[in-house]
Amino acid sequence: MLLGQSIPWTDQRHCQTLIWMVIGLVCSECINLTKWTVYIHSRAVFAQSHQRRFSRWLHNPRINVQKLYSPLIAQALAAWGEPCITLIEDTSMLWDEYCLIRLSVQYRGRAVPLVWRVIRHGSSAVGVEVYQAMLKRASGLIPVGVSVCFLADRGFADTTLMRYLRDELHWHFRIRVKSNSWIHRAGKGWIQLNQYHLAWGEVVLLQGVRLTKTQVLDGVHLALARDPRSGQVWMVVSDESTSLQTFREYGERFQIEEELLDEKSNGFQLERSEIRSAPALSRLCLVMAVATLLLTVQGQQVVAAGK
Repeated sequence: MLLGQSIPWTDQRHCQTLIWMVIGLVCSECINLTKWTVYIHSRAVFAQSHQRRFSRWLHNPRINVQKLYSPLIAQALAAWGEPCITLIEDTSMLWDEYCLIRLSVQYRGRAVPLVWRVIRHGSSAVGVEVYQAMLKRASGLIPVGVSVCFLADRGFADTTLMRYLRDELHWHFRIRVKSNSWIHRAGKGWIQLNQYHLAWGEVVLLQGVRLTKTQVLDGVHLALARDPRSGQVWMVVSDESTSLQTFREYGERFQIEEELLDEKSNGFQLERSEIRSAPALSRLCLVMAVATLLLTVQGQQVVAAGK
């Protein structure tokens, strides 16, 4: 999978710069334009020349992030040949000023970026209208005939989103809901979820309920449980009948939390870039996405070779 062959570049120098940045990121294991220059071999003598080139690339409006990345991830999804895939959506705040909204595909223990958007926004809470087009774009990257399960935390517990996923995109979903959510059961009337007082280790499965009084969504299913060790209560809504398996499926979402933590502080250290521009941050996410995809594909090849 070669960048130059998979993407219709208008300027091959842009492709070369991206390759250099991916190499720098993988080798240095952090986001630092100065450190990346150590791994570059070219006719330029001074490291500052490379650093300026990286900065110009990140701020270049001609670099269309999704146009460049979409062919790569679509090719990977087709090659993986999975009959069912899990997509995980989450948000991450940068300096309490920018919000990264990202949808990733879960593959063999990793969360590989699929689509993303960076906006200037002082909160991780975003409305469906902000990322709906992003979901639509993601649906066009999924191979025909592949079943999709969408996972998200309480910040995405919106019936408008659930209806869009189920009725428009025809995706399944497992979304954690808030304890103050209202549900209606046939013959039982309205009740808030926090009125279910679960004992430690207790599980309650509710099928075919109506969710929320304001933007009503019919025909969804709920799985409620209190963790027997931590005592934490979990409430997950699904478009399919719920069971204990529902909690295991939702648990795959935690992989992206680890990925986002790695990018912010533990690994790539995204916030250390000090880049305060939404478009430039989105292009920086492209560098990270290509690096993540590259490492995932290489790991897959190593496993296939039995090494």
